[in-house]
Amino acid sequence: MSHAVDAVDAAAIALNDRSWTPSDHELTLARDFFTRRDAMPQRLLPGMPMSPSPQGWVTQHVLWLEDVAHLAGELLDAWRGWLPDSHMIGLLGAYGGLARTAAPLAARLGRDWTTEWQAPPSKQQTSSWEDWHLPTEQRQQLDALTDRLVLIGAVMVMAVNRGETGH
Repeated sequence: MSHAVDAVDAAAIALNDRSWTPSDHELTLARDFFTRRDAMPQRLLPGMPMSPSPQGWVTQHVLWLEDVAHLAGELLDAWRGWLPDSHMIGLLGAYGGLARTAAPLAARLGRDWTTEWQAPPSKQQTSSWEDWHLPTEQRQQLDALTDRLVLIGAVMVMAVNRGETGH
């Protein structure tokens, strides 16, 4: 985690003191990440009903984090050779690494869901299932993780804005 924080801090400081203006390649990487991330569909576990809430089930957010981590990994693999010492690579690595911390939870939820439901449950049963499998403390941890992702994403957006305007 400290390496990821260091990468985010380093990028934010470099933007602030104007020692880093993202290159066209860095801008392409960031835009591609944001475009693909924002277009990701919300996944449901097999047989899971649609949530009555516009935010979706908490499980959907956990699965989205897993998908975002995979996307970040793909982009890092493709771009690291082109931008080896890039702050944008550091930011994307921090974002993906943090999102990846939800992967064990996503795997556990998937296993538990498959084990416990042979027929599709109702929305009420699904809500109760989430309450049991995602207790308050775990939801608070997910909220904290999401807040940190928002901060990293904000630094990435600042970088894109700086790269597009040059100042």
